[in-house]
Amino acid sequence: MKRLSLFLFASVFCFFLLAGCSTQTTEKAEPPVLTKCINIGNCLEAPKGVSWDVPMNPSYFSLIKKAGFQCVRLPVRFSDYADKSRPDYLLDESFLKKIDSYINEALSQNLTLVLDLHHFMEIMDKPNDNINCLIAIWDQLSRRYKDYPNALVFELLNEPQGNLDSATWNSYLQRIVQTIRKNDTKHYLIVGGANYNSIDSLSALELPKDDRLIATVHYYEPNNVTFQGDPYHAGFENLHDITWTGTNEVTAYLKMRLETAKKWADAHNVPLFLGEFGISREAPAQTRVAWTNAVVQECEKSGISYGYWEFASGFGIYDLSTSSWNTNMLNALVGSGS
Repeated sequence: MKRLSLFLFASVFCFFLLAGCSTQTTEKAEPPVLTKCINIGNCLEAPKGVSWDVPMNPSYFSLIKKAGFQCVRLPVRFSDYADKSRPDYLLDESFLKKIDSYINEALSQNLTLVLDLHHFMEIMDKPNDNINCLIAIWDQLSRRYKDYPNALVFELLNEPQGNLDSATWNSYLQRIVQTIRKNDTKHYLIVGGANYNSIDSLSALELPKDDRLIATVHYYEPNNVTFQGDPYHAGFENLHDITWTGTNEVTAYLKMRLETAKKWADAHNVPLFLGEFGISREAPAQTRVAWTNAVVQECEKSGISYGYWEFASGFGIYDLSTSSWNTNMLNALVGSGS
């Protein structure tokens, strides 16, 4: 066998050394379509063994696709299905098989599916006691879905809040992303800031070094309009008949808020996903449509992908009892629909 020259040997050694040290994925791919997205909320994020008001049904995906949506965000309370008596926090296989079926159905409908780890409330209260569980969940999910198409997107944690402050969340993000990338280098990851994924928290968010990240924010302003009459938002449940007409002054505020988020995302060279915005069914009908339409129009002008909260519950636009869409709201979100 011929000997390599010292120069060639050094070059090959350096190549492999650099390749092994890199945390970046090897081939840049365009992010999947996230806009015209709807959340299937008040469903799989319920506590284990508890049924909320939207029973899961795979037929929702074809309904949503036919209506004109391109993406579904699926909030799931995975933390309730992790065996906390085990050091590996093994996820319940029967539950995972159900999640498999929902993902496969969404992908078969040519929808992007955002798999959102939702309502892990224990980590908000006691972060240090629960971070290993969160990491273990993503270790298992990333291994399970590593060969799925890129139309599957992972959202690492919905709305960090409480004791999970920005500094703590930033340190956890690094560990979660490193864990995922050991198993899966191709799927896009959605990350947001603390304080309920608020726009203001972006300034404190430290993104891990990774070329397949998407930043997310949530927007429900003004709260007295969007939360009015909703029994699950304390202090707003008795509010009624508060209107929002889309005057120049109020739309200027909306524009300013979304522009703040978009400028941050552009400065950090990441796409921006408005993963949640929505307005209660208890709001006046014209107000619901006007507010939703204004948010959608501003997102489209600014190049922000958007996901409405939500499908068929207190903020929903589909009536499960009559199997019908609120056509005015549907038109505001996706156009004419079906």
